[in-house]
Amino acid sequence: MTAWKDVPSDFEQALITTRYEVEKSFQSRGFFGIMGLIAVVITLMTVARPLLGLDFASDAVLFIQDYTTWIKLIVLIGAVAFASGALSSEFEKRTGLLMFPQPVKRTTYLVGKYLSSIIIIALAMGIYYIVVSVLSLAIVGSVPGTVLLSYSFAVLYGMGVCAVAILFSSILKTNTAAIVATVLTFLMVMTLITQLLSMSNIDPFFIMTNAGEAISYSLESPYPSSFTSTAYMPGGSAMTSTTFIPTEGAAVLVLLGYIVISLVLANVLFKRRQF
Repeated sequence: MTAWKDVPSDFEQALITTRYEVEKSFQSRGFFGIMGLIAVVITLMTVARPLLGLDFASDAVLFIQDYTTWIKLIVLIGAVAFASGALSSEFEKRTGLLMFPQPVKRTTYLVGKYLSSIIIIALAMGIYYIVVSVLSLAIVGSVPGTVLLSYSFAVLYGMGVCAVAILFSSILKTNTAAIVATVLTFLMVMTLITQLLSMSNIDPFFIMTNAGEAISYSLESPYPSSFTSTAYMPGGSAMTSTTFIPTEGAAVLVLLGYIVISLVLANVLFKRRQF
């Protein structure tokens, strides 16, 4: 009985798991991979324009928006590297047989894994924004004050992607299956649904990837609104289409919704999962 009294609380266990996973991630190929990807993206975006004879945007907002177009892809790769196999690996490699009998709740373990993944992604996004801001200051001469808001949306989007990746990891048997499901969901399924809804003039505000567009739009001041445009076809017929822009409030609520729902489902399924 004495040994059980010395067991850390659930909160302390979650922090210990988080710290361990973060330290392990810093030494992993995934961390060096995402840092390498960031370096490649920034280098190509900065060097390619002069080589192709293209001028940089003269406005700081437009300059940084060019770089933010890559953020959702970088976040997705980070989530694949640090969240997709977070839980499924314990079953695939059967390391859970040693971990789960310990006095550590599965919920605590899940929280630690999730927190570590978003810490890494928040750090990666911080480095990305710092470098891009320095480039904006050096090339354009200024940095928009809204860059912190854009960074906040990038981190929130990362939290949402990691939550969905954790959910797949709690369901699927292998790391590969969880990775494929995560990539297909964000690169194909959500993109296709957004396009189909937009073509039908239905606002896809509830799709996470659409809410993630706030990363770029939040750089603008004032924040833009959805608008309708008309294109005239040969013969005089007109075709009207609407460009849907997620509002800041809706984007926050949608992303938080995905985070909460995904984590709750992941927790329930992870606690019930057997070897």
